[in-house]
Amino acid sequence: MEFQAEIKYVQDTIWLLISGTFVMWMAAGFKMLEVGLVLSNSGFNCFRNTR
Repeated sequence: MEFQAEIKYVQDTIWLLISGTFVMWMAAGFKMLEVGLVLSNSGFNCFRNTR
């Protein structure tokens, strides 16, 4: 029973890391989409103003 709990903990940890990676890639993708939708001369300001 203890071994199954340890396996579950490892699976949850791996899933958390994978999900976090997806969230970071989605944030980068949305930022690229936002920059693509604005004028080229204000693209830098779009990155600079985001914190």
